[in-house]
Amino acid sequence: MYSKASPNVNILPALRQEKRFELRTNANVLKVNLTDDKSRATGVTYVDGQGREMEQPADLVIIGAFQFHNVHLMLLSGIGKPYNPETGEGVVGRNFAYQNMTTIKAIFDKDTYTNPFIGAGGNGVGVDDFNADNFDHGAAGFVGGSPFWVNQAGTKPISGFPVPPGTPAWGSKWKAAVADTYTHHLSMDAHGAHQSYRQNYLDLDPNYKNVFGQPLLRMTFDWQENDIKMAQFMFDKMAPIAKAMKPKYILGSPKNANSHFDTTTYQTTHMNGGAVMGEDPKTSAVNRYLQSWDVHNVFVIGASAFPQGLGYNPTGTVAALAYWSAKAIREQYLKNPGPLVQA
Repeated sequence: MYSKASPNVNILPALRQEKRFELRTNANVLKVNLTDDKSRATGVTYVDGQGREMEQPADLVIIGAFQFHNVHLMLLSGIGKPYNPETGEGVVGRNFAYQNMTTIKAIFDKDTYTNPFIGAGGNGVGVDDFNADNFDHGAAGFVGGSPFWVNQAGTKPISGFPVPPGTPAWGSKWKAAVADTYTHHLSMDAHGAHQSYRQNYLDLDPNYKNVFGQPLLRMTFDWQENDIKMAQFMFDKMAPIAKAMKPKYILGSPKNANSHFDTTTYQTTHMNGGAVMGEDPKTSAVNRYLQSWDVHNVFVIGASAFPQGLGYNPTGTVAALAYWSAKAIREQYLKNPGPLVQA
C-alpha cells in the first residue's frame, strides 16, 4: 500500500513538534475573506467540529486543499475570474485535465501466485518507452504518452477482483470465482497523459448545494479523440506483454469512438488544472510561485496548478512545487509582501 507515504504518517508527526503549528480537526473552510477591493486576503471563514462558524484572521493564506477543493474555494471566495467556455475568457476552472487510464488484468492458473495483498506502491516494474516524447508519434495520430507498469499495491474490495468471463456479477458463483482467482491475478496499467480542452472545465453548480448552502463544484468533462487514440495505442502495446506471461485469461478493452466518461467505476483520483500556473494573468490563475495574480497574499498549492495532465502521477511534482513555493514565500514574500512576478 501507499500508506507510509501519507502526510498523517510522515508529515503531521513532525509538525506537531513545532510549537507554532496548530491542527484544527473537523474544520471545513467556507471561503477566503477578502478586503472590499478584493486585492488582499484577511483570513478565512470556517465551520468547526461543533458546527460553529468561525473566522481566522491571517496575513497570508495558503490554499492547499486538493485540486478540486482549491478551485472550489477560489470560486467561492471570488479570487480570480471564473472561466467561461463560450468566450474562452477567465482562468479559474480553466485547463481542467484528468488522467487517461488503460488497464489489462491477467488471471493465471492456481500454481502461479501473485499475492496482491502484500507489497508497496513503489515496488513494481515499469516501461517508459511510450511516455511523453520517448517515441515517434507520427503514425500514432495523438499527442502525449504513458508509462505502464505492474505493481502490487493492494487490491480494492469488489471492483478490484477480476473474475473469468461469464462469471455472475454477484452471488455464490461470484464469491467462488473471487476465491479461486484472488491470489493468482495482476493488473497492468497505463497512466496516460491527458490534455486540457476548452470544453472540459470546472465551475459552480447552478442547482446543487453542499451542507453549508454553498454551490457544489461542477465538473464538465468527456473523453476526446486524442484520449481514445492514446488508450487504444497503449492497450495494443501492453497486450503482447500480458500474453507473454501466459495467463489463463486476459481481461480489458480500450476506449473506443463511443466511449464517454463514466463515474460509476473508479479510474483515478489524479485531477489536474483549474487554477493553473503561467506567465500571463489572462490564461493562468497563479504565477510561477503559485501566488494568485489577483490576491497577492494567497498561494494555491497542488495539482490545480498543472496546465495539462502528465503521463506520470502528479504527487511528486506537487511536492516539488510546494517546496518551490515555500522557498519563495520565506525568502522573498515575507521580506517584502507583494506580487513576486510583475505581469
